[in-house]
Amino acid sequence: MHNFVYSELVRPDEIRTLTLYPGTEDQQLEGSIRHIQLPPYISPTSSFPAALQQQSSRVVRNTRRLLDIFEAQSRQSIDSSDAGGNIWRWNLFESSSKESRRRSIHGREFFIEEPVLGFECNRIEHAPDSYDALSYTWGTQEKTDEIIVDGKVLRITRNLCMALMKLRSPTESRCLWVDAVCIDQENVQERNHQVHMMKRIFSTASSVIVWLGDAEGSVYASLEMILKCNWSRGKKNIFSYPERSLRALAALFSRPWWKRIWIIQEVVAAREIVVLLGDTIFPWVMLVNLCRAIQLAEFLIHPLAPMIRACGYQKFTVLDHFRRNRTMPLVRFVHCTQDYQATDSRDKLYALLGMASDISPDDIIPDYTKPVQEVFLDLVRFMATKRHSLDIISSGRLSVSDSTAPSWLPDWRGLNPLRPLNSEEVGGHFHRASGNTDAVVDLSDYPTTLRAEGWLVDAVDFFDDTVTLTHVDPSTIRRWQRMAAENIDRVTMSLFWKTIVMDKDHTGNLVTASFGRAFDDFIDSSSKTWSKFVQQFSDAVTRAVLGRRFFITKRGRMGLGPPEIQPNDHVAILKGCHVPLILREAGDHMLVVGEAYVSAMMNNELGSDLEAGRYALRIISLK
Repeated sequence: MHNFVYSELVRPDEIRTLTLYPGTEDQQLEGSIRHIQLPPYISPTSSFPAALQQQSSRVVRNTRRLLDIFEAQSRQSIDSSDAGGNIWRWNLFESSSKESRRRSIHGREFFIEEPVLGFECNRIEHAPDSYDALSYTWGTQEKTDEIIVDGKVLRITRNLCMALMKLRSPTESRCLWVDAVCIDQENVQERNHQVHMMKRIFSTASSVIVWLGDAEGSVYASLEMILKCNWSRGKKNIFSYPERSLRALAALFSRPWWKRIWIIQEVVAAREIVVLLGDTIFPWVMLVNLCRAIQLAEFLIHPLAPMIRACGYQKFTVLDHFRRNRTMPLVRFVHCTQDYQATDSRDKLYALLGMASDISPDDIIPDYTKPVQEVFLDLVRFMATKRHSLDIISSGRLSVSDSTAPSWLPDWRGLNPLRPLNSEEVGGHFHRASGNTDAVVDLSDYPTTLRAEGWLVDAVDFFDDTVTLTHVDPSTIRRWQRMAAENIDRVTMSLFWKTIVMDKDHTGNLVTASFGRAFDDFIDSSSKTWSKFVQQFSDAVTRAVLGRRFFITKRGRMGLGPPEIQPNDHVAILKGCHVPLILREAGDHMLVVGEAYVSAMMNNELGSDLEAGRYALRIISLK
């Protein structure tokens, strides 16, 4: 049998869809390709507030100004019930059968009958030209399986084969969009074009189906808990479920799908989302409610509380937060998704373009013929010259740059384990050390040298060890406290508790004075006796200091910076860069060691001094 050959896409809005023929589990996958034209594109700004629409129509000179509008929007809540769905109709119900369970009270054992939960989720009939988009991970790149398309063989990966097998109906054809089937992956020009349309493809789809893999082993126990937790008659206290179900959550949230960079756009753009886990399809809202139940219980005094807090459910809540807020400035997206993974490193940028609030579809066009480093050099140039922002270089770090890459180039390989300082989703606290200044750059020797206006405001004096533990020991913080008390004044010392959390609580929001009241108990008491509020303070400390080094500056400030800092490294504020950078002199230029939190500097406290000329404004040459 011959290999499948793609016919050309000729219209600008044209895509292919896969009609998956019905079949049973032991039958070969078969289907056909159809060409359809997407409806006219409607800008997502049409659903945004009027103030935002006005902002979006102009060139954005400062990313932060646009961001303020998004952070003012209230968060939406999603109510659950025992039935719902528009495209996928689902229903939780009590089945006619009963289940006998053994119970023991005061040493006496007896059996009780409990209702058995029934669940169904069915796709309504397809309208003409409608399709569902599949969100999945390729897994291994080796194409070991095949699907017969229009009588010809098309090779696919094992994970995709499993997904299609589970999605295939025994009686009806299904219309799907699947990237590995509907895009000619060998045609770079077509790939460029289709990636540029990716948000439209997913937003036009009737629904997005998330394939999380088989419900094998312990994961099956979590599936049962997901359904029961959403049932109106089900148990809402997460600890009332078997321990094996709770332990299975870690296996569920460690599936590779959660860290794939493309899922963000796929989830954000979706009209309706369902999750396919093994043979069961259930609505996205069920995971929303499961994670709410976890959040209500994770700080309770219970032996399993630390386990559910560490199960990885935050991967879902971050993703759902993206979905509810829909968009944010591009650089903040890049920072938020630093640890997401991509088979092609260029997708660390391209996968985010359709959601960015401060660029238009034509500002940055995907081009898979460009080397990866050139893609990110072009991004820095675009942000510096068109958006007057240098926030993108704050994710540069000397230790992860190689001999061919500038120290200020953003890390696209995921080698930098430090959480970027301004990596909160919309609604979280945003540092503004440079105020509302616009970047001023000289690119005459770019990319060999990036020259930028800024100020050298301080320098590193001495420092302590890097925190490498997964959860910080209070003894480390006590040592820092003693070091600070011996070397800085009492007024600055009052900022110590804010420094060790970098002004943010355990959720990434700006700290309040009441949050800081947990500091004394955190420092002085055993973790076994910590209240919920002290545990939250501890989580905020860990979130801030992990992988960073505590330091004191020559002007008596405290800071947290990259582990590579050395005495006499400069603390710099560059115009258009909202976080301070640690810079190291190297002849006639400087190297970016990394970004840093510095006390009494992060919210433009030095703004009046900088404007008054108390610090010399200079051109800083970065290599």
